[in-house]
Amino acid sequence: MREIVIVVADLYLPAEAGSSWSTGVSGAMPGLEHAARFGARSVLERGWRDRLARWLGRDDLAQAAPASVAAAGLQTGDAQMAWIATPVHLTASLTSLHLDHRSILRPPPSQLERLAQDFAAAFRDSGFRLQPLPCGDFLLLGPSMPQALTTEPARSLVGGLAQSLPGGAGAPLLRRLGAEIEMWLHGHPLNQMRASRGEPAVSALWLWGGGPTAPHAQPALTDGSGATGLELAFGSDAYVRGLWHLQGGEVRPLPQQLPEIFSYPRAQRAALVMEVAQVLHSNPKWTVLEAVAELDRRFVRPALQALGRGAVASLLVLANDRQLAVRSRDRLKIWRRSRPGLEGLQ
Repeated sequence: MREIVIVVADLYLPAEAGSSWSTGVSGAMPGLEHAARFGARSVLERGWRDRLARWLGRDDLAQAAPASVAAAGLQTGDAQMAWIATPVHLTASLTSLHLDHRSILRPPPSQLERLAQDFAAAFRDSGFRLQPLPCGDFLLLGPSMPQALTTEPARSLVGGLAQSLPGGAGAPLLRRLGAEIEMWLHGHPLNQMRASRGEPAVSALWLWGGGPTAPHAQPALTDGSGATGLELAFGSDAYVRGLWHLQGGEVRPLPQQLPEIFSYPRAQRAALVMEVAQVLHSNPKWTVLEAVAELDRRFVRPALQALGRGAVASLLVLANDRQLAVRSRDRLKIWRRSRPGLEGLQ
């Protein structure tokens, strides 16, 4: 294996160091702390999706809308626009609504299918329909409309809801549709069932990343065994699935432990895309720091160990619009100061 890319897709941190939830005890995340201390840090001005597309050599997709790429390979019918619709649970206080990592929901396929069917009946005259995705999101498919500037929900954890409302020419229509969906979901039988199980209600669908249903790109010519047969992807993210489809490959489930990826002898590069939210949903009592520490234990630290023994030539960690690039010789830079917790990503 020549190179590993680890993407923590929903890890966005406050810009200021010292935030109460973004710092931690030194040694709690040894992999990330090592990468931040010895690796080369750079800012991802267009985010991790742009970087991953360019890593694959797909500059033609680097600035494509996330929903456009996610729609690749799916049956979109006569729909002209696609939006990613993420189920969220909004928590109300006396003065505002709140969103945290657990607010980003990943309902099981059966619940997604039920919502999609009920949406088709309730919004049958709107021209819009929902298509469930394996990652727990939907694609909202519909007619052409003016473009709107949107923010993905994970980034809104830092920026706040007020700063994350849609903007641009298409914003009024998108906001109105979002409000109608909220009213439809309020009191929906599925939410009553979720409440009876102690699960948070799906109070809204967060609409973001919209664009044409077909990106202006051509599929790569491959041997069908993966992206050029040499690059593998692991995870469930809709954008990554679409990106690898355009490469002629398929995304594999995220392994439990990083060493499992070395069972593919032909692969020379591998990308693993993961979410803090999924770890938190599996461990309801954990904090964000504990969830990141778990991802560090399962993936980042083993990748650095593989780097140290020569099984991998380089490692990229993409998170918080930051890239940490580490090579084996970087461990000699002992003069660099260590930063505890996630400070190295701020």
